[in-house]
Amino acid sequence: MITIPTISQLTTSILTDLQAAYGAPIPTFTKNVLRIQALVQAAKLKIYYLAIGSIQKNIFVDTADPVSAGGTLERFGFVKLGRNPFPARAGQYVCLVSGTIGATIAANTTFKSDDNSTSPGMLFILDNNYTLVGSDRITLRALTPGQISKLTPYDTLTSTAPIANVNSSVAVIGSFIDPLDAESIEDYRQSAIEAYRLEPQGGAATDYRIWAKDAQGVANSYPYAKSGANNEINLYVEATIADSTDGKGTPSASLLTAVESVVEFDPDTTKPLSERGRRPLGVFQVHYLAITPLNIDITISGFSGVTADQKTLILNAITQALSQVRPFISASDILSERNDTFSINNIISIILAAIPGAIFTSVSLSVASVGVSSYQFQNGDIPYLNSITYA
Repeated sequence: MITIPTISQLTTSILTDLQAAYGAPIPTFTKNVLRIQALVQAAKLKIYYLAIGSIQKNIFVDTADPVSAGGTLERFGFVKLGRNPFPARAGQYVCLVSGTIGATIAANTTFKSDDNSTSPGMLFILDNNYTLVGSDRITLRALTPGQISKLTPYDTLTSTAPIANVNSSVAVIGSFIDPLDAESIEDYRQSAIEAYRLEPQGGAATDYRIWAKDAQGVANSYPYAKSGANNEINLYVEATIADSTDGKGTPSASLLTAVESVVEFDPDTTKPLSERGRRPLGVFQVHYLAITPLNIDITISGFSGVTADQKTLILNAITQALSQVRPFISASDILSERNDTFSINNIISIILAAIPGAIFTSVSLSVASVGVSSYQFQNGDIPYLNSITYA
C-alpha cells in the first residue's frame, strides 16, 4: 500500500528540491514567497496522494470502502455473492385480540407496544382487514425493521385509536416472522472474502459454509461428517450477535429453517431452476444444529493496584481474542490460521499485551464451570466470556 505523506513532509521535500535547484538555502522567515508556494504545492500533492491511496485501497475486497463512502466493496460483494448487504427485516407477530363477534379491525390500523413490553413505544400495523369470529388472532407487522422493535410472548400492545367493539389491548403469543438487523458492512466484507477464498466443490465443507451464508443472520457455520452415520452431516450454525436468541450466537429455530432452505436450494432467482439445487445426491441427511456457547470464567490473582481502566482494557482484549476462537474445520479452514484452542497462557499473553509490565501471581481458567489449563473448541462449541474475577 502507498504511504501517504503529511503536508509537512511534502513541504519539506519541495523546499529541499528548490534549494538543490537554486544552490542556496531558502530564507526561513514566514512570508518568503518560495515557502508559500511550497506549501500550496504540498497541499495539491496531498490531494493526489489521497486519490491514489483511495484507488489502491478500493481494488481489494478486504480494504475497499463501502459505496456510501465512494468505495467499491458492494461491487466486489455483488460479483461474488450475487447480492448486496442484507437489509433489516421487520418482525411480524401473532397477537390475541378480543371483542364483539362480527366487529372489524380495518387494514392499516396501528398498535403501539406498551411500556412494559420488550421494545416499548414501537409501532405495528395490521396489513389486512380482520373480522372477529371468536378466539381471534391477528398478525401485526413492525413499522421499524430490525431487532429494535422485537417483541416476545406476553408483550402487550394498545391500538393508537379506538376500534369499535374491539378491545384496544392485544397480547403477543408468538412470532410469525422473526426480525433481523441489517447486515453490517464488516460482516458483508467477511462473507465476500470467504466466498473468494473458498472454492465451490459440489458438496464439500466449503460449500456448506458458503451456502449457509445465504441465510440472513448467519455469522458462521461448522460442517462435520456425523460420527457413526453414513452420508449424514451435522451443520452447526452460529448467528450474528444481534440476531441470536441469547446475545451469544445461538440461532433461532427460524434461522435454522432458513439455513436448511438455502442449503437445499439456491436463493438466486436469476438462475434457471435446473441450476439451483445444492445438496449432493449422496448426502442422505443434513442435521441443522445450533452452536453451543460455553461460558468462560477467568480469575486473575495477585494483581495489586489494578485500576478500573486497566480492568476495562483487559476485558476488551480478552473479549476480542475469544471472538476469534472458533472450531477448526480441516476441510475448509486454513491451517496457518487455526485458532480453536484457548488456554491460560493465552490469557497471560493478552493481559501483558494490554497492560505491559502488569504484575500478578496466577491465572485460572474455567470452561462451562470446569477448571482447565487449556480447552479445544469443536463440534459447534464456541467460547463466551462470562466473567473476569480479580482475587
